[in-house]
Amino acid sequence: MGEKLQYLKSYPDETFLVDIDKNDPQRPMNWSTSKKIVHTALYGLTTFAAQFNSTTMSPTAEHLTNVYHIGEEVAALATSLYVLGIAFGPMIFAPFSEMNGRKMGVFLPFSISIILTAGTASADSVAAIMCTRFFSGLFAGAPIVSSGGVLADLWNPSQRGTALVFYAFFVVSGADFGPIISSLLSEGSDTAWRWPLWFIVIVQSAILLASIIMIDETYVPVIEARQARNLRLTTGNWGLHADHERYKLDAKEFVTYHLLRPFAMLATPVAFFIALFASYVYGILYLVLTTIPYTYYQSRNWQGTVGTLPLIAMFLGLVTGGVLNIFWNKRYARYLTENGGKPLPEERLPLMMMTGWLMPAGIFVFAWTSYANIHWIASFIGIFLIGVGFETIFQGCLNYLVDTFTKFAASAIAANTFTRSIFGATFPLFSRIMFKKLGVHWGGTLVGFIALGMIPIPFVFYRFGESLRRKNPYVKLVS
Repeated sequence: MGEKLQYLKSYPDETFLVDIDKNDPQRPMNWSTSKKIVHTALYGLTTFAAQFNSTTMSPTAEHLTNVYHIGEEVAALATSLYVLGIAFGPMIFAPFSEMNGRKMGVFLPFSISIILTAGTASADSVAAIMCTRFFSGLFAGAPIVSSGGVLADLWNPSQRGTALVFYAFFVVSGADFGPIISSLLSEGSDTAWRWPLWFIVIVQSAILLASIIMIDETYVPVIEARQARNLRLTTGNWGLHADHERYKLDAKEFVTYHLLRPFAMLATPVAFFIALFASYVYGILYLVLTTIPYTYYQSRNWQGTVGTLPLIAMFLGLVTGGVLNIFWNKRYARYLTENGGKPLPEERLPLMMMTGWLMPAGIFVFAWTSYANIHWIASFIGIFLIGVGFETIFQGCLNYLVDTFTKFAASAIAANTFTRSIFGATFPLFSRIMFKKLGVHWGGTLVGFIALGMIPIPFVFYRFGESLRRKNPYVKLVS
């Protein structure tokens, strides 16, 4: 290294391009496994906390109706507006992280989201609550979208599938635990709705502090740019530069690449139907998470925190679905090796074909065992099946989109995040009314039949997906 510095000092007027060799230990993909795991875990916990916050106010909706004299649907907006904010986050913060690096691109917006959540906790009007919830969700979109890029920085393609399962598990389990913890903390007076928000502020602040101390930058272009800057200062050679320093994000690129391309993707049949499938099951997830306590109160008179305990069955289902995804990813890795490392999107689908029916089956089981004279374990089994089916469908759809649009994977994830967040935001707004008007049994049956109608999607794409991608007249809109 000393000889290299001396050489650079000897040619102060020459121009040199600074880059990191593929085998250089500075490259995040060459870090030790333990360091990669620590970074994956911390980014995962950040995503977990951001998603946890999305359902924090779900059990406190009744408190808001009593304190501020608003309707149930208006109170539900405290959850829906946060999720709606997440829908727009990827289009804003994905380019920000590519300009400034993953660490700043994730944790600066995350810190603003924490401040806005504290604003919600101290708000004294409905308008202030709703406004801070939306923008808190908007800034929370940064870890939710950029953490996927971190995994691409750290893990090679054969390992990335398992890492994505790990990441997706944090995305959905955070939302699953939100109502349980929130219900425990908000029991008591109507003003206790603020305590779950202060709790998540404390948790997120602790994660933020640990991450700032322990996390290193993982985005190679930004690492190269910082190295070039340090070399310029050390050697006095101002001709040293990195490719990333020549990159400037202008308004045209921001609009066409980051704002319009995700929507252009939704014009392609492949992206539209796969994103629709993933978004519908994501909407069902939020429907279940936000209305389970109400359905158990309606059918079994379970109140308070007891009414949120069925969500533990959902968590166990998510874990089981994650394990199935890990085993399937090992099989997919073999296919990938046999195909010379070229992605095989359709080979992501057989697990969805085998297990996708579990979600509508679970919905039907839950709906028709929600009678007081039927043991509660039967409905718990239904919720468990919903969790298994959701995890395999959601992860399978995400992997299929990334493999199909490899070059534009970030835009594919942004398109999926946008559509799923729209569904996740709107489903809780009508779910309680639906179960109140139709009852748990027929309300659940309606949702189950729609889910049943989407089961053929992976079968169709397994048979015709390759030809659809090859003949797709709309793919030029993307590229």
